[in-house]
Amino acid sequence: MKKRAPRKPAPKRAPLPQPHRRQDQILEAAFEVFAVKGFAAARLDDVAERAGVAKGTIYLYFRDKEQLFRAVVRSLIVKRIPFLEGDTDGSAPELLRGLLARMYANIVRDAKVRAIVRMLIAESGKFPQLADIYHREIISRGLRTVRTVLKMGIASGHFRRTQALRFPQILVGPAVLAAIWRLVHGNRYHLNVEAYMRAHLELLMSALCREGGGRAARAKRKR
Repeated sequence: MKKRAPRKPAPKRAPLPQPHRRQDQILEAAFEVFAVKGFAAARLDDVAERAGVAKGTIYLYFRDKEQLFRAVVRSLIVKRIPFLEGDTDGSAPELLRGLLARMYANIVRDAKVRAIVRMLIAESGKFPQLADIYHREIISRGLRTVRTVLKMGIASGHFRRTQALRFPQILVGPAVLAAIWRLVHGNRYHLNVEAYMRAHLELLMSALCREGGGRAARAKRKR
């Protein structure tokens, strides 16, 4: 009888990604699909193909396309914006400077965040729920933080009471314009973001700070 040749060992299978890693892959793929096709034209089949998973796998993590988009907004924007929850260490002028500097770093200079903003501008008219998600997750929290810093500055004597307390959007408007400028013009009409940010901060401090604000704050503490 002929001896059977020994069986070759079965090839080792690549380990399956951990659940959190698979979810990250889906979110990254969804961002790419949303950025290229927009919300309306994006299909979960495209997301699954780009992520290298079955379409059914997406439903293990996300109920539908809207929930997936909400998760993309959270993962790609909220994680990049630490100032949303606020920071109370330091004087009000220092906090405002840090707040704006982080906004420029995490929105104006971040291509992925700008891509999400482009999609929101293009499609929020047809899909107002997209704007609702962005407002709830990003804008309302950011404006609340700005208003808190303004109140701190007024209470400490650093800032004058102005209508910016009612409309904190005024303070971040130039940064939004810078982000839109880069969306529309790209590198064709170069914007020196660093110099632009310094001019923005100079304008804010000139408008908000009381004359001798530091002295006024110290005098207020002595009372």
